[in-house]
Amino acid sequence: MYEGLPFVAPGTYDKPEEGVPAWARKQSNAGISQSQYFGMVKCIDDNVGKILDALRTHKLIDSTIVVFTADHGDMCGEHARDNKGVPYESSAKVPFILYYPKKVKAGTVITRSLGCVDFLPTIISLMGFRTAGKEQGRDASELFTKADAAKGWKDVTFMRGTGSGGSVNWLAAVTARYKIVFSPVDNPWLFDLEKDPDELTNFFKHPAYRQTVRLLAKDLIAYCRTYNDHYGSDPKIKSDLAWAAEGTGKYVPAVIAKKPRTDKKARNTNKRKTRRTENKK
Repeated sequence: MYEGLPFVAPGTYDKPEEGVPAWARKQSNAGISQSQYFGMVKCIDDNVGKILDALRTHKLIDSTIVVFTADHGDMCGEHARDNKGVPYESSAKVPFILYYPKKVKAGTVITRSLGCVDFLPTIISLMGFRTAGKEQGRDASELFTKADAAKGWKDVTFMRGTGSGGSVNWLAAVTARYKIVFSPVDNPWLFDLEKDPDELTNFFKHPAYRQTVRLLAKDLIAYCRTYNDHYGSDPKIKSDLAWAAEGTGKYVPAVIAKKPRTDKKARNTNKRKTRRTENKK
């Protein structure tokens, strides 16, 4: 349906590769044409419309909470990448549109940071029930129902890479404005989404952002301890987090020595080397 439309590459598509962290490297197959993406959006629009029509026809719309969301963004060529797996906004940020006139006023906009783990306790609470209390997420229902609830909301959430498919692991703390990212193979990155919405500049070492770095690092350390996130135990991430939270003076990247291989494969390799030496003798 949309083949042949003139698509223009996003502004970040041709950004310089110098200084880009490993988790953000350009993909050689990142496409500019979004004809298939447009087609999938059209399909979603049509079918969401059918669902809403059915709810109205059967007089269920007033007793139904409708949520439109997703599991990840799709990049669409931003930063010369497609699909997901990186902490950039166009991958990690998702829509969360909620329709529930009984409790949520039309036009309500939530500016605080929420994570996917917050979905369950929030929706269960809007339904008038209590959760088992074992979930990681926070109940954000009052952000939708009370005008002044945002004042008491701690504006930080957390996200992490999966390390699958050859991608680089990373760990991040995010607020509405800032995002700090730690990885085992890169120096930390701090984004200021207000000053740099295209996410091209690393403010981590900038003196003016030292307090922001400190607070976000402390939040991330607390998250790792509470939920036993093993990424926080990675030697480089742990070292960088420690400096970010409590360090003084100039940031010096952690140099982590490689551990000697002690696994079974290494032992077998040593045995083969010994045999070859004996055969030569």
